[in-house]
Amino acid sequence: MRTQFLRRSKIGLLGLYMVRGIIFSLGALAAMPSLSADLPIIAVTEITSGVDANSWREYKNSKAENFQSMLETHLARTSRFKVIERNRIDQVLGEQALQSEFSNNGTQLRVQGVDYIVYGSVTRFGVVDKVMRSGSFSTKKRVYEFGVDLRVVDALSGEIRRAETINVSTETSSAVTTQGFRSGDASADPLSDVQRKSARAAAAIITESIFPIRIVRVDQKVAYLNYGESLLSVGDEVRAIVEGKRIIDPDTGLDLGSTETDVALMRITETTDKFSKAEIVTGDIPPAGALVRFALPPTEGGPTGEQRERKGRKI
Repeated sequence: MRTQFLRRSKIGLLGLYMVRGIIFSLGALAAMPSLSADLPIIAVTEITSGVDANSWREYKNSKAENFQSMLETHLARTSRFKVIERNRIDQVLGEQALQSEFSNNGTQLRVQGVDYIVYGSVTRFGVVDKVMRSGSFSTKKRVYEFGVDLRVVDALSGEIRRAETINVSTETSSAVTTQGFRSGDASADPLSDVQRKSARAAAAIITESIFPIRIVRVDQKVAYLNYGESLLSVGDEVRAIVEGKRIIDPDTGLDLGSTETDVALMRITETTDKFSKAEIVTGDIPPAGALVRFALPPTEGGPTGEQRERKGRKI
């Protein structure tokens, strides 16, 4: 009896220590600051489509809904926002409207609100075939084009903070035929490819408006940027910019921005989930804290933008 009593006492004490340890751990976790507590909350409402398509499947699924899902994914991967689930947007916005109404009467409601709302419309969608024939030789390239107009709205004031038109194109297939020989390649899902490219560009524009891309560290000729593969890809060319004095409109007091000086042209060499590395192509070594913007994309060439140098006179 005495042995059983001692065993039960030890088990009871062990259980008590375990419960105390769990309570202490939960308390420590609760006391820790939340890294996402101060992140802005963003909601992507339904993206509409204002262009015609040959089939209902392309019109409804392949353009608007897929693009909206891709945009939500890219915004979430930046780790700069808390993205509201699509099925909760109407509920949250309705509660926020009630909160504003009751707040005017001196009553406050603790409702998780929304800081920014993103909405827009697909305004461009098409396929362009580029064909060249000469005798028995012919080449053909297919290019998908996709465009969307987006607006970022302050959910509390209703003010449009950013309005952009994003147009992208992607070469999705090519073929060469000469006499009895034929060769070609094509993308498995060209619509998805061009939409994901545009969604990534849209997420970059929205994110840069609130949290700019900056150089956080420089080691010799390698710069470390504060964004990873969610916005940047290996091979992207970006500009390092040093900001100068602020420019203020004397009549309205409006902040027009600041003077900017291009320091270097850089190319992304490595990306991770949280940061990227870039090598200096031309220019000086930029300082830590320098602003980074995408360089203008090439206007000629194929999918990689490469184009041989033309010789002779221009015609």
